Amino acid sequence: MSTWQGSTALAFASIALGLSIYSYTKVNSTDKPVVIQQAKPNLKELTIPEQDRENLVALHGYILDLETRIHELENQTHTLDQERLTSLVKQAMAQQESERRAEIEKRNPALGWLGNLPDDYRERIKADPQYADSSINEALATLLNLSKSENERLAAYGQLKMTLSMLRRDLDESQENAVIDAMISISEYTNDPKIRVSTLENLSRQNNVSPKLAEHFQKLLQTDDNDYVRNISATALIGQFFRATRDGNNSYASDLAERITTLENSSNAKAAEIMAENLKGPRLREELDKALGK
Repeated sequence: MSTWQGSTALAFASIALGLSIYSYTKVNSTDKPVVIQQAKPNLKELTIPEQDRENLVALHGYILDLETRIHELENQTHTLDQERLTSLVKQAMAQQESERRAEIEKRNPALGWLGNLPDDYRERIKADPQYADSSINEALATLLNLSKSENERLAAYGQLKMTLSMLRRDLDESQENAVIDAMISISEYTNDPKIRVSTLENLSRQNNVSPKLAEHFQKLLQTDDNDYVRNISATALIGQFFRATRDGNNSYASDLAERITTLENSSNAKAAEIMAENLKGPRLREELDKALGK
């Protein structure tokens, strides 16, 4: 209870006590002259019924209790330690931030690492090549380390891809293949559906062209029970096709174009439906026909 609330309660209680006494004396008054006595009567001397007297005594006790509590609150207010209050506020804010980061990591493990980076990470990896190399190697090692948890490995993947993107660098072919193998492995062996979907989403956005990725997503499109995963797979195959075209890898682009049209016309009704849905854009048709020599 705040001080003003306590004061208000005390005031109302006092008014209630006064009104109770006034009401009783008003009801029991007569037209006879009242003899004013010098001695001030107390509650016991008034001819008040026992029940009313008990109520008045209880109300009086309540007022005294309120006075005591208000006095204690006033003393606490005067002796409040400002440093202690600041410390408690900071602790509450830190706890809230910790819970926020945990929720972010829970929703998308590949982004959970963001909150744990140094504040100057982006500037430092650009200014210090040795620090950048160390960061990349550490993230790669964590991703490939099977003794690490799936969340830790996905977090390492997220940090690795962001760092490479910011520095406009690429891994060598063997490293890139190792990354793809690690991510495919996580998607296939995890028991957590959310981690599986997060892993496949990240794989579908791979910038490099990889026959291994194309085979993996083709298999998912044809056999997976999850329609969202099948849609990711169709999108990934189309993305692989455009990247091959961009890189001038015409042979592989032609192979992918043939795979995509075959899937669209497949006897697998679900796969055909999803692929057709993802090929509605006219530009996609033009590029596919061009790659197929039509």
